[in-house]
Amino acid sequence: MPQMSVSELNKKLKSKNYSSLYYFYGKDIMSVELYTKTLIKKLVSDDDAVYNFHRFNGKDIDLSGFSEAVEALPMFAPYVCITVNDLNAEELSADDLNFVLKILKDVPESTVIIFYNTAIDVCGGKKSPTAKNKKIIDCIAKIGDVCDFSIKTPAELSKQIASTIEKKGCSISLSNAAYIAELCLSDSMLISGEIEKLTSYAEGREITKDDIDSLVSKQVNSSAFDLSKAVVSFNKKKALLLLDELFYQRAEPIAVLAAISMSFMDLYRASLAVVRGIHPSDVVVDFSYKANRKFAVDYAFRDCRKINIKHLRKCIKILADTDSALKSSKTDGRILLEKAIVQMVSEKD
Repeated sequence: MPQMSVSELNKKLKSKNYSSLYYFYGKDIMSVELYTKTLIKKLVSDDDAVYNFHRFNGKDIDLSGFSEAVEALPMFAPYVCITVNDLNAEELSADDLNFVLKILKDVPESTVIIFYNTAIDVCGGKKSPTAKNKKIIDCIAKIGDVCDFSIKTPAELSKQIASTIEKKGCSISLSNAAYIAELCLSDSMLISGEIEKLTSYAEGREITKDDIDSLVSKQVNSSAFDLSKAVVSFNKKKALLLLDELFYQRAEPIAVLAAISMSFMDLYRASLAVVRGIHPSDVVVDFSYKANRKFAVDYAFRDCRKINIKHLRKCIKILADTDSALKSSKTDGRILLEKAIVQMVSEKD
């Protein structure tokens, strides 16, 4: 299943070297939508769209109509452009899947088909596409271009964020742009919303870290990371204030506990790695960290030196006991979490 990188796709689009088939998927939904829209604009003008642009919803696709659209000749334009959104091949019968594959193997030179996914997971929760989806992807890869838009790291997103903000009449440093990505866990949809909020507030000036702290809504995992940092520093007041902030966001106690526990596991792995001279990049690979959490490993390596391994084990034990209590006790979840935080901060070795 050969695929191309986003940079390779960019080069092909800039050179107007279009393929007859495209397949876009991945967790960076905003990029999937952006590249789909960009490709449509390059292939079909607004004036020609009435006759030469066809949209199909993959959830209830009319295969007969799709086949007819593929065979149609362009009218007063170089291409017929067809988009298929959220086609999950697992929901197709064997006959329907074979019908689709037959169509894809014989696409006219004047037709361009774009399959793009924004609301389905073609991998079914796993690393690779499911069997039927893979058949379509493999078929397209032989003739056209397949691109997986995976989540980018905050550092990779910083230039894109800064550029978008600049286009909206404001400015921002790359470090603060990366900070926005960290708070949004590199989720492009969340980042887009926060950019709109920040640029409207800044009104043409530079966006500062204070602006970001005041306006950007922290995700549970991001706030939990700050909370674990406060615990590691034995700052009880800050830790409890951060916990209060999480509940103010109406986060569920179990979700909060899971996020805090994940941060402490990051610290524990980093501590063991430091002792054994293991590099952060090796930890990322060994424990299959996703791109939007790689920065957490770097921070864990930085912060783990503030607390010894023995106390980290105590904290993890406290969190495990709290998890059991949350799932078996009628005690208010907030009280249990506050008790856990106090215990972790107080029991300094």
